[in-house]
Amino acid sequence: MTLDDSILGMRLRVMRRAQELGNTSAACREAGISRTRFYRWRHRFERYGPDGLHPRRRQARPGRPPQVPPHVERLVVGVSLAWPTWGCGRLAAHLRHQGLAQVAPSTVQRILRRAGLPTRRQRLGVLEAHSARTVGLLTDRSRRQLQRARLGPPRHIEATTPGELVCLDTFYLGKLKGVGKVWQLTACDAACSYGVARLLPALSAESAAAFLRKVLVPLYRRAGWPLQRVLTDRGSEFKGAFDERCRALGIRHTRTKPRHAWTNGFVERLQGTILQEHWRIQFRRRYFTSRAALQQTLEAFLRFYNDQRPHQGYRLRGQTPSALFWGAAAVAS
Repeated sequence: MTLDDSILGMRLRVMRRAQELGNTSAACREAGISRTRFYRWRHRFERYGPDGLHPRRRQARPGRPPQVPPHVERLVVGVSLAWPTWGCGRLAAHLRHQGLAQVAPSTVQRILRRAGLPTRRQRLGVLEAHSARTVGLLTDRSRRQLQRARLGPPRHIEATTPGELVCLDTFYLGKLKGVGKVWQLTACDAACSYGVARLLPALSAESAAAFLRKVLVPLYRRAGWPLQRVLTDRGSEFKGAFDERCRALGIRHTRTKPRHAWTNGFVERLQGTILQEHWRIQFRRRYFTSRAALQQTLEAFLRFYNDQRPHQGYRLRGQTPSALFWGAAAVAS
């Protein structure tokens, strides 16, 4: 039995039930339909007989419109490069006015997106590159592009083993009532994302040097890795006493370029994670009255971050930072 046959049988049963009861309202309540629908069915039954109760054939929805022909796509791309500052609406109007094609602005935008030219900036970039190759006309933008092409892709900071490169940075936590100003000094290993952080009442080269000597160097010594290089920005806390301590410990100290904070992106990302996943939650749960309490919660979060929280990046691929950081010590024992 098809679905149409089932619907026809149900409607005929409702008709018979109403005749047996002699009460249209009761039959409609049993069937769960309205009387208006019942009278519509009865009108069709009286006019056409049982065949009139067959469900009506509804027109199928129109399918997906045919794709734009390839020659129209090439025409749209060509006109967009001839007038690179025009938007999709003006391009569609121009094509329609010239009798070249009837395409909607949304279709023009989809064609440009598929061609990799959805924005005016990208279309102008293609024009600049073409002019540089054919006419020799170099704009500042094309000159920078050619310079980048000669230099190759930008260098990426890489480290293969823990201790090869440790990124350091500071973060101003805020001025807390009853505690005062609080700064966070954070270290992140570039090879395994292992994180260490301490809270300070003020920033100075002496405090950064003490963090390096008392925290980082003993930690890496226990893990079995030599601490070879640290990367910092050009802040005053990473000069003077900090530089002297690095030389005394045989650690190479490098700095990022001015206004190139993304060079130190490993530790910047870690500080953002600590802010989002720890501090913004803790400050809504507790009222802190001492820096020691703040440090205690920070260390608890870093234990979770290093030991339990798997990282899905290309360096760890689902492992935890501790799995790599303490690997040498585990093998030695």
